[in-house]
Amino acid sequence: MKSIFIFLFLVVGIFAELKAQDDEEYYKPPTKRLDVRNNAYPNLNRKEMSLYMGLEGGFKLNYASLSNTIGNLVNSQNNNDFAWGVSVGYNLDNRWAVETGYLKNPVYFIQSIASGRGVPFTYRIGATLHTIPVRFKYKVANLDGITKSAALYIGGGVLLNTNAKEKLIYTRTFTGVSGSPAKRDTIRLTSDSYITKKMTAAFEVQTELQGRIANGFYISLFGRMNIGQSGGLRSDVVYTQNSNKIDGATQSLRGISYNFGLLLRIDLARGYKYLSKVE
Repeated sequence: MKSIFIFLFLVVGIFAELKAQDDEEYYKPPTKRLDVRNNAYPNLNRKEMSLYMGLEGGFKLNYASLSNTIGNLVNSQNNNDFAWGVSVGYNLDNRWAVETGYLKNPVYFIQSIASGRGVPFTYRIGATLHTIPVRFKYKVANLDGITKSAALYIGGGVLLNTNAKEKLIYTRTFTGVSGSPAKRDTIRLTSDSYITKKMTAAFEVQTELQGRIANGFYISLFGRMNIGQSGGLRSDVVYTQNSNKIDGATQSLRGISYNFGLLLRIDLARGYKYLSKVE
């Protein structure tokens, strides 16, 4: 209980300090304030620049397809996972920004195999990719025209998955018998799953709704769509009888996935660039 009170005290202290920083912002000269225009030097355009760091977390929605159910023996389900990442970025002029970082990027789907007992065997198949994003953002609108504390961004980029190599990640075999007691047939269902090189890279488009909580501290809600090649994660299912292939199916991860979450951003360093309106 004591530790909880200490934690609450620290949180209150942090927000009080942030609020105090906002109050101090009001008394700064106009040329140094972030929320007013450069009225002191009308012939100069002031461009704000900043180096920032972000921490994000949210849900990754993956979708799968199945080519054949093999007589309802195999079924496919989509999978949702928690994804998180850290980023560093550079704000060029309070409108354009570029950033990179690290994402823990889960790519999974659900495979179910009929058991004959009413409840299927269900398996989560996939891997966690270590991803380096390279993206840009552009502010399209200030949603708060007075203080400019809320803005809408759009952006895009490339996701580079460093561990997306051709490899077997999962295998499972189901064996049984069928036929008359005098002549039994051995039946077997084998599932082999792979990560492929198709998942090496993907494109990303995003929207971000950003709000300024305090001077240099922001919270954003983001939505992203990742566009890559289908089949980057694949499971080959083969049904055999007495070592003879009877049927087969392929379960694949689709190329489009979605990511929704929350982003916390803090400015590490800030500065200004002045450009002449005359030249």
